[in-house]
Amino acid sequence: MNILIICHFFPPHKGGVETAAYNTVKELSKLGHNVAVLTSRERINISNLEKFQNFKIFRYKSYYLPEIRHLPQSSNLGLVPKALLNLPKIIRKYKIDIIHLEGRLFPISLFSALMNLIVFKRPMFLTIQGRLRGGFTNYIEYFFDLFVTKLVYTKLNKIICVSESLKIYLNKLGKIRERLIVIPNGVDIHLFKKVDSANFLDKYLDKDKNVKKVIFVGRLDHQKGVQYLIKAIPLILKRYKKVHFFILGNGNLEPQLKQLSKNLNVQSNLEFINMIPLDKMPEFYSSADIFCLPSLYEGFPLSIAEALSIGLIIVASNVEGIPEAITENENGFLFEPRNVEQLSQKLIKALTLNQEQINKITQNNRKLARKEYSWEIITKKIEKLYKDSLYEDHNLK
Repeated sequence: MNILIICHFFPPHKGGVETAAYNTVKELSKLGHNVAVLTSRERINISNLEKFQNFKIFRYKSYYLPEIRHLPQSSNLGLVPKALLNLPKIIRKYKIDIIHLEGRLFPISLFSALMNLIVFKRPMFLTIQGRLRGGFTNYIEYFFDLFVTKLVYTKLNKIICVSESLKIYLNKLGKIRERLIVIPNGVDIHLFKKVDSANFLDKYLDKDKNVKKVIFVGRLDHQKGVQYLIKAIPLILKRYKKVHFFILGNGNLEPQLKQLSKNLNVQSNLEFINMIPLDKMPEFYSSADIFCLPSLYEGFPLSIAEALSIGLIIVASNVEGIPEAITENENGFLFEPRNVEQLSQKLIKALTLNQEQINKITQNNRKLARKEYSWEIITKKIEKLYKDSLYEDHNLK
């Protein structure tokens, strides 16, 4: 098949949507398909067309909105006019059979879907990673889904939801159940595997390196709820002192979170770390004992799949797609979002497990990652959707 993936962001840009898009493209190429990517050209020196591994990437300049207060990540909503102008030529030249959009809120996704409905009429798919939610963005998302998702995206062949909870939400938009399908995000199980004797985090510890290490990985913004993890640290230290916390990521809340740690006087037990290269991430995860994700809402976070693949104990919010991967006491612990007391209790529970309990959770998580969340398995499910749609189109003709 000749497949075109349309995604506003793509590596080397870092983020969940682009990481999922990259792994889908990589695995489709391995399966023998001809894959091209249409994306923005970020503030890096990269040619419009590059040969990257076994697929082509078309990059075009994007024009961005300014950051708008109370509208998280508004500056990421860029317009890529030249990409849309070149879209018909790319489809014709490379004889595209399938178009797959990554992320419903990007303007490039919306305009590509409209152009396909009117002009190209190719089988088209959309992957939705999650919801905006929270404050003013609730209303923006409501009206977007009312006038865009309901009227445009529901005309596509399939809408891939990364969690069952996301599918349930979207099903409320109308009679579109037959177009919705759940395929979660995956993980590169060959990259994200336990690194024996990993000591990546030891350099951040002054003297006593024999402490439990709790990590967070993600953007430092409202959605991820990192402030609640920081607020839980004093409660945890009252009962378990040999622990150090590591927050890996950047974002607009970084100054406030650092100030909060000072106000609570927990700087000696907490380290903020800037994002690190992908090839260093397995060692980072392997250096830790516990992965904590205190998100207020999520689709299905890639970091959960990565932590599962390493075999970490997971303590995470009981929201949306997370409990679809985490079963209480079997492979991790869940707490209600914003509940600092409950978060501290679950972390203390994880910190005080005996070695037999730790080994059992580690085995359960690695097995789950290999069985359910390997990108090879995930991409084969996506490939089947493509083939079924082409078969149906052929029969209709």
